[in-house]
Amino acid sequence: MRKTFAVIITAIVLLLAPSAFSGYGNFREGEGLTCVSFSDKSGGQGEEKAASGHFARGEAEGREAAPERTERKEATGRKSAALIASYTTTFDKNVTARSYNIALACKNFCYYRVGAGEELSFNGVVGRRTVENGYREAKVIENGEYVPGVGGGVCQVSTTLYNAWITAGLGVVSVRAHSLPSSYCEMSRDATVSDWIDLVLVNDSGADVVVNATVTGNRVRFDVYGVLGEYVYRYESRLIEKTPPPEPVLEYVDYIEGGLESKQISPAKNGYVTELVMHVYLGGDEIEKKTVRRDVYRGVAAKVLVRNSYD
Repeated sequence: MRKTFAVIITAIVLLLAPSAFSGYGNFREGEGLTCVSFSDKSGGQGEEKAASGHFARGEAEGREAAPERTERKEATGRKSAALIASYTTTFDKNVTARSYNIALACKNFCYYRVGAGEELSFNGVVGRRTVENGYREAKVIENGEYVPGVGGGVCQVSTTLYNAWITAGLGVVSVRAHSLPSSYCEMSRDATVSDWIDLVLVNDSGADVVVNATVTGNRVRFDVYGVLGEYVYRYESRLIEKTPPPEPVLEYVDYIEGGLESKQISPAKNGYVTELVMHVYLGGDEIEKKTVRRDVYRGVAAKVLVRNSYD
């Protein structure tokens, strides 16, 4: 009787468990794990707003921290794995179309297993970002400009995954930066994706790993579970060069409000050359340092309206 009662109470607790996909979906039980199912609770669109990012394995907001050793069952429920890395970025949840896209892409990573020696293709897991697949129009970076595009915001998901993965000390097959710096992470820490650009990772740890994404409020977080090793990995974004913006782009018009001869309608932005440096620690001592990628972010020309002269 007591055993039956305990089972009933456990079932009730599971049903009432709060969602880690706050505002965008609800938990479901599957394969012995609490996973995320998706439901549409947002609508409309808005302007993109800057956000910030950090990573948690071995470093928390610039301070050294002990690695988390949370035990969790893998998707098979046959063995436990340690939480070896996490990375979190934030976004403006009031930009509802972009927030929706972030949540929709994250639902594909519900304790997603990557076997030893296997590759993880972001595009292969998430699929194409199309209206037919449920994605909405939000701002994307294309040819050095922010323009409307279906699936805007998904690059923040790939970036968060990328940073959690490398913080776990796992391998990267292919990663590419945006043409412009991203607001939610440091330069050389972003991972753009599109129909023709993929983020491809490889599990070179020698054991299975499990990746899980959660969205809570304005935060998207990726956790990586696996065999907790002795090494701690930290990453440093370094500015190599700041390049001047291109010459202003002039647009000739017949009239400018206020009777002005010219008016700047968008500012110029510098370009950057940056690199990402990996620091490897063992027992608190740095044992290796190397540059793992180098990226070029283009400058942006100012746009200026110029009044036509017919003299």
